Amino acid sequence: MMLGRKIAVQASVKAAFEFARVNAPKTAGALSIILLFEIAASLAPGYGLSKPAILVLKGFEAVFSIIAQGALYRLAFAQERSGDPEFRMGRLGLQWGRPETRLLGAHLLLFFLVFLAMLFWVMIVIVTLGAGMFVSGPGAASLGSATAPLEPTQQQMGQLLLASVPVLLLVLGVYVRICLYGAATVAERKIAVFSTWSLTRGNFWPILGAVVLLAIPIPALSLLSALPGEPQAATIVVEILSCALDAFLILPMYCGLYAHIYTALRPTAAADASVGVRGPWG
Repeated sequence: MMLGRKIAVQASVKAAFEFARVNAPKTAGALSIILLFEIAASLAPGYGLSKPAILVLKGFEAVFSIIAQGALYRLAFAQERSGDPEFRMGRLGLQWGRPETRLLGAHLLLFFLVFLAMLFWVMIVIVTLGAGMFVSGPGAASLGSATAPLEPTQQQMGQLLLASVPVLLLVLGVYVRICLYGAATVAERKIAVFSTWSLTRGNFWPILGAVVLLAIPIPALSLLSALPGEPQAATIVVEILSCALDAFLILPMYCGLYAHIYTALRPTAAADASVGVRGPWG
């Protein structure tokens, strides 16, 4: 593997914008369905829709998000795979083939690993709170309140929140190092998650900078929709605008960003080495 390649933040962000501008219309079918499910899930709580129903909407949104990612990554690598039937895109980005199956597998793998990490963190929180309340319990009982509730103190909660900061930073760092997994999975025609760790070596800060720059519109619109005293109609308009921005701009831009960075950092023989690989798992 060739090391020492560097990513330019400005060039990467520009490439992401250009990719979204060119390819978002080509995947308008999948992106429109994502938009509909996202709007429905966003506005559902205000209309009394139950949480299970909202989860169903989110599930459909996630499925079509994988379909859209598959279409966008097909477009990103279609030129170098012009004769490969796997890289033929369906009408308006609506298709399900091996690339989408591999993307689903990669997402499920990451979800499982995140679930295990969260479970481990919850166990640490429970043990920490339990130890703190056990220590404070006898002192409370000695004052004559044998039935005093053993609740976490404000100081303990503050310590837990402070302790969660390194965990969040660690998760962010790991994500930046493996964020090319979607592009790699489609381009290499196999589930490639942790193999992208070595690709991003030496480019952590440029990749993080590009990721953060593309994410700026998301908190900006969230703050706008949360302004106090804003009319309900205006809030709904902002919510719909935020969903449209997420579906038709943010998602294509990030796919374009990761495809651009992956293409710049991968070994030059990657395309030739992956020829002949079949099946969703490589």
